[in-house]
Amino acid sequence: MNSRPNVMIVAYIFPPIGGGGVPRPLKMAKYLGEFGWGVHVLTADPAYHATLDQSLLAQLPNDVAIHRAKEFSLLQRSAAAAAGPATAQAGGPSPRPSFATKAKRAIISMLKKVKPYLMIPDDQILWYPEAVKRGREVMKTAKIDVIFSTSGPVTNHLVAQKLAEEFGCRWIADFRDPWTQNMHRSGIAWRERLEERMEARVMSKADAITTVTATFAENFRKKYGERIKRMELIYNGFDQADFRELAPAEVPEANGKLHGVYAGILYQKRNPRLLLRAIRELIDEGKVAQDDLLLTFAGVFDYPGYSENADCVKELNLESIVRIVGNLPHKEALQLMKAADFQLLIGDVSADAGAYIPGKLYEYMGIGKPILALNMAGEATEIIQRFELGQVANPTDKLEIKEAFYRLYQDWKAKQSVADDGSVSRSADFFDRVKPYERREQARQLAHLMDELVQRAYQQQQLGES
Repeated sequence: MNSRPNVMIVAYIFPPIGGGGVPRPLKMAKYLGEFGWGVHVLTADPAYHATLDQSLLAQLPNDVAIHRAKEFSLLQRSAAAAAGPATAQAGGPSPRPSFATKAKRAIISMLKKVKPYLMIPDDQILWYPEAVKRGREVMKTAKIDVIFSTSGPVTNHLVAQKLAEEFGCRWIADFRDPWTQNMHRSGIAWRERLEERMEARVMSKADAITTVTATFAENFRKKYGERIKRMELIYNGFDQADFRELAPAEVPEANGKLHGVYAGILYQKRNPRLLLRAIRELIDEGKVAQDDLLLTFAGVFDYPGYSENADCVKELNLESIVRIVGNLPHKEALQLMKAADFQLLIGDVSADAGAYIPGKLYEYMGIGKPILALNMAGEATEIIQRFELGQVANPTDKLEIKEAFYRLYQDWKAKQSVADDGSVSRSADFFDRVKPYERREQARQLAHLMDELVQRAYQQQQLGES
């Protein structure tokens, strides 16, 4: 028990892959060493991922070992093959697709339709065989005391479950989102029954379950009761190191304007269209000047093949206030947020969306600018109201959105006449009060839990030998 214990983090989504699921495993890997743990990461080879951010890897200490398992991705390989070589000259006519290319595209279309019936519990199940194989290699060469698997995808837990059973180490299953209680479900009855059984096995086999909101934890307890050996709440959060000496981005278009920034993905159940309509009405009513406004969207504004959000901007004649910059490296996204007058948080409109705390909320908390949160009532809105971080409105209620935006606009106008950087006013003990939401503290919590599990296993082994 005197040697340094080791943890293997199983996380399919890990840098250089970017995205919302990355910060939790990344920051755990970054800080666990400070609390006496050696860190190994089992993750995917990023060959088939378009959204890469190499700068994220620079956050990791040199002694963090990363082990990558290749992913068999039939759909992505087929898509690449169907695209064929780029033979046309720039500006010239594209060659007509060959019969083989047309056939491959037809196969891709078919695969997309049957995928929900084959890829269970998620699209990353094709990573499972290579992940288990690579994990075995790591377990045989490094003494792994604890496996920490974090989802989504939930395939991570299946990999961890297999390795924990084979090698007899402790296992913590971490849920950033629910599995069978998720608002995004397949709707296929037999598949959902199968996933219920898979989830029940994970819940009963893991030595501990961790999750990121009190609501998730309570729902897990209600559903699985004593099957869960131990349940711990470890919030998501923000890393103060990300914001030290962070210089704001230069946005000349925002000079003299109320500048709001949204950084993230938009889709059908999470979109800005009602906000844009509310702003259009405020402009038409003469309460807000269109020339005073700029909204910058970083990330995915419309998925490829869709244009509802862009169409709404054109329909409302708001092209002059909407700026779309696409995906940005994480640091550049933070600098953009730092340059804003307020941060825009848009939540899903599903009835149970209030149970979720968007990861962006914590980064917004670290930035320190006012938040306009269009979010269903729940833990996220309670955090914003408790710490007085900004305005809250129901994302389905246009009147509430209008009122919240107008309050934000009036506050901004009032501050134009005084020297004010637009930051949220915070009490002296703010960072002490929000400590549970700080990444280093969350790594400390996880290290403490792992220490307890390993110590208990050691004691049980000693009793068995005596």
